[in-house]
Amino acid sequence: MRTGDIILIGGAAAVLTAAVLFVDIKTPEEYYALHPTEVTEDGEYVTIKVDSSAVNGGISLEGRYALVSGDSVYDVAARVLRYEGIDLDTKGGRAVYISGIGGLEEFDYGAESGWIYTVNGTAPDINCGEYQPECGDEIVFTYVDSFIGEADR
Repeated sequence: MRTGDIILIGGAAAVLTAAVLFVDIKTPEEYYALHPTEVTEDGEYVTIKVDSSAVNGGISLEGRYALVSGDSVYDVAARVLRYEGIDLDTKGGRAVYISGIGGLEEFDYGAESGWIYTVNGTAPDINCGEYQPECGDEIVFTYVDSFIGEADR
């Protein structure tokens, strides 16, 4: 084997190794989990709002997004926030609690501050990883500076 061939094969191996190590290859399921599908006229959807007006004067996000069969509130919120480029922090395992959205974390505004979620104006009695929304639901994540009494709104 000639020296030129060895160099060529070595270079090709190096490029292939770099591609495998540094290119984020996703399965179709992983790709579509990160990219909300468009809401079609007859497709299922939810409205998602992220409201931090109690502490910093504004709504961070508001829009209508496709609902995929089997989605929990957490699933659709995580997919939408990632797609919109908004950071999401969670706590818990199966009992998911969204502790931060867009850099605004629980306890940033006191010992009782953090994120609550409502569906159609009511705070469900289960965590967002278990609650399965229905087509047309309005899901709102609200940052509160005091949890006491907020879930009853």
